Formats: sequence, C-alpha cells, structure tokens
Amino acid sequence: PEKEKQKMANGGYGSFSIGYTQIDGKDAMVLGGRAAWIANHRFALGLAGRGFFNNFNSNQYYDPNYDPNQDSEYALAGGYGGIFVEPIISPMSPVNVSFPILIGAGGVTATPANWRSWGSGSYDPNNYYYNVDAFFVLEPGVDLQFNITKWFRIALGGSYRFTSDIYLVHKYYDSQGIEQIVTVPKGALRNFNVDISFKFGWF
Repeated sequence: PEKEKQKMANGGYGSFSIGYTQIDGKDAMVLGGRAAWIANHRFALGLAGRGFFNNFNSNQYYDPNYDPNQDSEYALAGGYGGIFVEPIISPMSPVNVSFPILIGAGGVTATPANWRSWGSGSYDPNNYYYNVDAFFVLEPGVDLQFNITKWFRIALGGSYRFTSDIYLVHKYYDSQGIEQIVTVPKGALRNFNVDISFKFGWF
C-alpha cells in the first residue's frame, strides 16, 4: 500500500523581549514583540517590531551643577518593524537554535536629553525641538532556545541591526543664547543587540 502523505504540522507563537544595545555610542534599551506562524515545527513566518531609546541617564532634574552647554546632549528614540522569517534547527530538542531575520522599516527622533523645565511651569526653548527621520532595516540574528514546556520557551538572542543612513540634527541654545546645531551620525542606529525573549504558543 502507498504510504500516506504526512500532513503539515501548523503552529504559532507570540513573544515579547527586552534587550540591550548601543545607539549613537550610548547605552540603549530595546523592547520587542513577534507574532508568527510555524510550519512543521521548523520554520516560522510572521511580523515583528521593536522600540528603542538611548541616553536615559542624562536627565538633569533641578541639577544644582547645571551646565548650559549640556543642552548639546540629545536622546534618540524610535521603533521599527516588518516581516521576519525564522528557520529552527532541532525544534523538539530541549535546547535548540533558530535564525530570525527581520526586514522592515522604522522611524527615529532626536529629542533634548535634559528636561529641566518639566514641572517648573516655565518655557525652555531648548526642550521643544524634535527632528524625525525614517529608515529601512535588515536585522539577522540567532536565538538559543530553551524548551520549558510544550507551550513556553525562553530564548537568549543576538542580532545585528543594519539600517539605511539617518539624517537628524539637534538644535539648542548655548549660554549666550546663540542657536547651535549638532548633527547626528548617519550610522547611529547600526549596532549589535542582545536580548531575552519569552515565547508562548504551539511549537
């Protein structure tokens, strides 16, 4: 008798992640999420997105040692998303490896890093300039996955964020009231990421 054709196994998962990277040479946090369909336990296809922000140690709330030139400090924040594919090696093993690749687009803004006027009721022109740009992104990575239960996995991941050039400037007023302009490096978003992901679904 002819062998019956095996039916394709279908599954899916949703996940969230928290990670670390450097953006523009400064420490940054990256938060992400995925939603995917899994074919035969070995290949996932879906949508993914990440949000990021850097320079979060630069707040100068009522700093008695405030230096007006610190207004040259800016922070970058934004996000990106798109489709992703993820080949999975030895999916049923207690520990396995996958290779997610995200292709998409995003946006980034340059904002003042010093928010001294918040809560004071006063207007500070240094705090009200925002510059925004869009970019394309390609992010290949590798996840080391631990199968905790049939429906839950934890993954330790690493990836590299390739982006198109960004064009941003930060404007501020120096201690003499003269407008100054700082140009953000075009490749400020390109760097490695490390993260931990929590995946829930039917694997």
